[in-house]
Amino acid sequence: MSKGPILGEKPEFSGVSDVNVQLVAAGVARGLDDKHRRIMATMTRVKSAYVPTRNDKLVDIPFARMKRAVAGMEPEGFAVSIFAETGMGKSTLIEQRLKDEISFQPLPDGYNNYLYPVLYVKAPSKASMSDLGEQMLDAMGYPITRQKKEAAIVRDVGNYLRRRGTRVVVIDDFQHVLDAPKTKGPAHVADSIKNMLQNPRWPVFIVLVGLPEIKEVVLRDPKDQMLRRVDDFGLLDLSLEADGEMIAAIILELVEKRAGLRMSPDVPADFIERLMFGAHFRFGMVMKIIYHAIEDALEHDESVVCAHHWEEGYRRLVNGDYEANNNVMASDNWRTIHRPVNRNGVFGSLSKKTAN
Repeated sequence: MSKGPILGEKPEFSGVSDVNVQLVAAGVARGLDDKHRRIMATMTRVKSAYVPTRNDKLVDIPFARMKRAVAGMEPEGFAVSIFAETGMGKSTLIEQRLKDEISFQPLPDGYNNYLYPVLYVKAPSKASMSDLGEQMLDAMGYPITRQKKEAAIVRDVGNYLRRRGTRVVVIDDFQHVLDAPKTKGPAHVADSIKNMLQNPRWPVFIVLVGLPEIKEVVLRDPKDQMLRRVDDFGLLDLSLEADGEMIAAIILELVEKRAGLRMSPDVPADFIERLMFGAHFRFGMVMKIIYHAIEDALEHDESVVCAHHWEEGYRRLVNGDYEANNNVMASDNWRTIHRPVNRNGVFGSLSKKTAN
């Protein structure tokens, strides 16, 4: 096991270069006093840290296969699905991979323009193939200015992918296709993706990212041709044995080095296990608790992150009450505390179960 995390820097917010975003940020900042400006700067440092996990190594496999296929100019593309429950950190992992991967960086085309080997989009809610196509065109800088039929949109997508040199398409939140109208829903989208892979003029490689249910999209292709072209990669949940030491090191790194605070020794001996349990063993949710705890200490002008800050971090994550007996980070019977999480990452009502 690693003795400490090797941190990277997350990609900047995609709208940071937008003039309107900058103007609004500057306007809102006028209402912040010195204390809250310091908190803002500190939390920016904390949240900008990217922490690789076992799942980064897991997704090395599909991306390496795609790089070999593109570099070898293989004539037919393929698709992979990367899936996990809400709060696992799927999108953060993929965005970081696209930022750091040298193979996916823009390339000069020799005519003062650039080629873009990869396209990243998020599927809109209730995404039909037309919706997905429009999203892809907009992300490529070719927004739809008038209503078009689906066939024309799909044709435009293929043409513009070729024009910008894109061989890898990453579609995040792919579970939204399950909510599409049934007449041209998941099976139709799957069939359209299959055709994109087989395009003789410009075959592409596709990464589908989303909740575990995205496997249903693959299986619904009535011709069963999609199934043969998709490899599934389910991200791993945290475990105390495999990841406990890493989480402890992350906490010290973020609390002490990034936030400039100290970690109090007053936390329970089973602190890391409580943290994982309360976050449903999902890495992204663990990180949210850490962020909330640090922010709570800063807001109260405290230089040490203590047990009550972690209690508040958990409470904010689940939007819970202030009763200690209902808080995984405070209760003696924390193993009996259960809160379901829906597909949007929203925690449900508290229930108490008998501890194993």
